[in-house]
Amino acid sequence: MKSTDFGIFLHRISYSNTSLIISFYTKENGLKKFIFKGGKKKAHNLFPMGLSELSYYDRKESELLQLTAAEPAFPTDFQFDPIKGTIAFFMAEVIRKVVHVNEKDPALFRFLEEAVHNLNDSDESQLTPVLFMIDLAEWLGVQPFIENNAHAHFNLDEGRYEGIRREQFNVVSGEVADLIKAHILGLEVQSLAKQKRVEALEAMINYFRIHVPGFGKVEAYEIVKEVLNA
Repeated sequence: MKSTDFGIFLHRISYSNTSLIISFYTKENGLKKFIFKGGKKKAHNLFPMGLSELSYYDRKESELLQLTAAEPAFPTDFQFDPIKGTIAFFMAEVIRKVVHVNEKDPALFRFLEEAVHNLNDSDESQLTPVLFMIDLAEWLGVQPFIENNAHAHFNLDEGRYEGIRREQFNVVSGEVADLIKAHILGLEVQSLAKQKRVEALEAMINYFRIHVPGFGKVEAYEIVKEVLNA
């Protein structure tokens, strides 16, 4: 039976000389993997975080769905921008690490769809990776807890802001902690110097490693770090 859905492109691997296995986070069915026969010639318009309208068939013999078409759902240009394109690779890898096959969550899809639009429309994208991870933490139910807005020290291990810095824990303070807290509280976020942008992203990656099971290493981090230092 032929079906349609909307999906955010996350990853692809070679399946044969001509075909691909492609991962999308879909609106109706969550994370899904598709075999795309002849995809190496047809997938020129697929780029990480791109939103596509998908046409596919179920395959009784496999959990892999058979993708027949993936057409852009709206025009984007971030794939032509080296900075935004690198950020898109990073975001797609993070998503793959926190979602699971067949876990349907239309609200999460809407959040990711908005993230795609924000990336495409943004004029200042250097803070996009860290702000995306802060927002994603809320959707995953692991957002850092702020009991008192005056607390200045982000305890990564405990997942909370504290009034004193306890050195036996992984703690972030200063501008980096202030930026993360401001975004959680919905306040205006001030731009950071290059090194502080890197430190802020490292803090959120370390936070995810502590609080999101199996998160592990982010391969795209070393590349996106160069973007943050640009």
